Amino acid sequence: MLVPVVRRITENKCFVERVFPVDGEWDVSVGDFVEPFDYLGKCRFSQNSMILPEKFKPINFASPRKFYYKDTLIGKAGKEKIYAPYDGNLVENRDKKYVFEEIERDYSLLSGVWGNVKSLFENRSALIETQSRDVLFSASTNVYVSGELVVFPNPSDILKKSYLENFIKDARKKIIYIGNNVSLDVVRRAYELGASAILSGSVHSEVFEFAQKYNFGLGVFSGFGDIRTPEEVYKFLSSVSYRYVFFEGEKNILRVPIRKEDLDKISARNNKKELNEKIDPKYVKNIEKNMNVQVLQKPYFGWIGIVDSISESSIFVKFGLNDKSVEIQSPNFLIVE
Repeated sequence: MLVPVVRRITENKCFVERVFPVDGEWDVSVGDFVEPFDYLGKCRFSQNSMILPEKFKPINFASPRKFYYKDTLIGKAGKEKIYAPYDGNLVENRDKKYVFEEIERDYSLLSGVWGNVKSLFENRSALIETQSRDVLFSASTNVYVSGELVVFPNPSDILKKSYLENFIKDARKKIIYIGNNVSLDVVRRAYELGASAILSGSVHSEVFEFAQKYNFGLGVFSGFGDIRTPEEVYKFLSSVSYRYVFFEGEKNILRVPIRKEDLDKISARNNKKELNEKIDPKYVKNIEKNMNVQVLQKPYFGWIGIVDSISESSIFVKFGLNDKSVEIQSPNFLIVE
C-alpha cells in the first residue's frame, strides 16, 4: 500500500527577514556574512508597556504624560495600589485610558542565522540568505515570533510550572519546549511571564483555544490529547537548545538555522540513502509495521501513532493509550518521518 510521506524534519535553503521595531541604523552592508549573534544594527524605542485597568485613577497626574521611577506608586484601581513596573511614563490616551510605557532603550537587532545579507530595505528590514532545518508542527497558532530556544528535560506535570519559573532566569523573548504535554495553567503562566512561544508534544483543545484568543505562539508536534513528542524531534531540539530560532505559525514550522557545512553533510547523507530507494522517499512509501503515521480520521484526527498491523485497505494503529490498536481506513493517514 503506497502512502504519502510527511517529513517531520526537512532541510532548506531559504531567506530570513529581520525587522527593526522602529527605524534604525545598520552596522552591516549587502554581501556581508553574518552569524547568529552578530548585530545587524540598532534602534531606540520603548520595549515594554502595561495597559492599566479601566478603574485606574492616577495620583498627582496633571498632564497627559508623566515620568515615574520603578516601584513608585502611580495610582489605584479600586482598593488595589499600582506601582511602576519599570522606569517610564504614565500616558493618558485619547480614550481617557492609561498606559505605562517603559523609557526608551537601545535595542540591537540580531542576525539569528548563518548567512549573507542579501538586501537592506531602507532603515527597517534586512533579508538574509541562509539555510535551516524546519520541524513540522501538527498544529500551531498563526503567529510569527523569534527568540532563544530553551528545551526542558521532559519534566513531570507537577514540575512543569516550577521549571518555567525557575529553570530559566527570564522567560521573556524565549521559545520554550515544555514537554510531551502542556496544561492550560502552564501556558497561561508562560504568557504572563512574556515568553514568545511554547512548544509541546500535545495539548488539549482548551489550551490551543487560549493561545489563539491571546495571539500567543503555541506549536504542537504530535496532536491533540496526551501524545508523546516524536523521539527524533525531541533529540533534535535538545541538540540545538539555546540557539536562536523562528516560530512560523502560518507555515506550521519551527525554523532552526544551521551552518552551510551542516546542511551539505545532511544533503549528502540523504542523497546516498535515496540512491538505494526504488520509490522516491520524498513523496510516497509502502506502509510497514512500526512506522509513525499521522491519522486523518475522527476521533483521532491529527494524532500520531505507530502501525501495529496492515490489512488490504486499512491499517491498525497504536497511540500509546493502552495495548489496543485502532483500525484506520485508507487513505486517512500519512507516513511521518
